[in-house]
Parts: sequence; C-alpha cells; structure tokens
Amino acid sequence: MKTFNEKGQIILILLLVMTVALGIGLSVITRTLTDVSTSTKVEQSSRAFSAAEAGIEQALKQNYSPVNFPNQSQATVNPPVDLPQPGQGLEYPPVSKEEPAHFWLADPDANLPPCTPSPTIICYNQTSLDVYWGTPSSDKAAIEITLISWNGSVFLQNKFFYDSDTMRISQNGFNNPADANVASLQCSNTLPQITTSMGSGRNFYCTVRLSALPVPGLMILRTRLLYTNVSQPVAVIPTGGASLPPQAKIYTSIGSSGSTQRTIQLFSLEKVVPFYMDYAIFSTGPINK
Repeated sequence: MKTFNEKGQIILILLLVMTVALGIGLSVITRTLTDVSTSTKVEQSSRAFSAAEAGIEQALKQNYSPVNFPNQSQATVNPPVDLPQPGQGLEYPPVSKEEPAHFWLADPDANLPPCTPSPTIICYNQTSLDVYWGTPSSDKAAIEITLISWNGSVFLQNKFFYDSDTMRISQNGFNNPADANVASLQCSNTLPQITTSMGSGRNFYCTVRLSALPVPGLMILRTRLLYTNVSQPVAVIPTGGASLPPQAKIYTSIGSSGSTQRTIQLFSLEKVVPFYMDYAIFSTGPINK
C-alpha cells in the first residue's frame, strides 16, 4: 500500500510532466503561428511588389487608374512627374562604372538644331554649369564629361576628364592644368548639400564647374564614371538662375496586399543617344575618306 507521501510525489511528477508538455505545446503553437504570420507577410509582400510592377506597366501605357488584381492586391499609380523642374538640377539614379548618363541642354522636343527658345521650349543659355558626382561613402570615382554643341554648321565635341586621386592623375593625365575648369574642381567628404530632382540634402563627393561654354548651341552633356566598382549618382546643376529643359519622368506605383505596401519608382528618359555614340564619329553630312 502506497503511503500518503508517495501519492503526493506521484501528483507532483504528473504536474511537472503536464507543465513541461504544456510548455512544449505552447512553444510549438507559438512557432507555428509565427511561421504562418511570416509566410503570410512574405506572400503579401510578394503580391504587393508584383502589383506595384504591374502598376508601372499601366503607367507606361498612360493609364493612371487604380488597378485591382484577382490575388487580393491593388496598385495605385501616380501620374508621372516631369524632371527637372524650373531652376532645378537633374540627378540620375546611381550609375555603374562606364555607364553613360545623358543630359539634354537643348529641348529634346524641339526641332534641333539649333535650339530656339520660346514660351514652350527651354534652351540652356548660360556659359557655365556644375557637374556633381560620387558620394562620400563610396570609392573615389573619376569622371569623363562629353559636351556636344552646334556651331551653326557642324556638331562639335569637347571632352573633359577629372579625378580626385592624385596617384592616378600622375598616370592617366586627368585634370590637365591647361583646362581652365580644373581650378573649380572640388572633392571632399564635407561638400555642402544641394537640392536636385531627387530632393533636398543631397550629398556628393566631387563637383566641377564647366565654364566658357559655347552659347548658343549647347546640345548634350554626357558623363561616364571611371575607376569605380560602386554605382554612384551624377547630377548636372544649372547656374545663373537658368533651367534645364524637361527631359525625364518619375513614375511612382504603390502596390498593396493586406497590410503590406511596396513602392516602385521608375526613372525614365525617352530620348537618349545610344551608348555607342561615345565611341563613334558622327556628322550631319557624308564622311569621306
């Protein structure tokens, strides 16, 4: 016959076993609920992202109405914003090594050349402009700048090369002292913040002011970053209160599914000279040997 103490020990052991089992069960249930919640959020995130992508496709077809999809997701599309705004500089999203960034100085919607200003056509008419590139946290990129202008009969091409790395300069010959713009080259982690088409408080590592530009007749400015493995932003800023012609658009699409939202922005330039222009000879007339 079991004594009273033995019966009490059995009850305590049973309570202990039940407590452990209950703890394990609750842990399994909590983990399962967490996995289900995470899986649901991942699925909603994927649906929201797909909806935002579809919204961009709709925007490119000039359809800006809200879109509902069968998989319980929606897309809200904002009409495109023309860039740059009057007096504003145009900033490219980060570009990779040797990827050209194309900036119109003459209105791409006008019959060119020459660019004749009017109430609806903007032609950049200042003899100087500022070029910014790089970020303080990235590796220090050099830049190649190509300026295309029209002198009334032929296109002219001028190239400028700038580098912040003094050791590379001794080998690549950038920052030629004969280039009057070299004096305005500044590269520093503490350059003042500026406002561009991407917003205010923008940080760049280098800036140079191109001066003595041929006015009238400015057509295109193109840049390529060199000596870098990191994608970096590039911006062209007008001087003297002038404006760059509108040439880019920002499309914004917000996809939602459940409580999850994803936003996609598309930076679009409709009229861009192909990259191989930088390596080709071009002329308005026939080329004779």
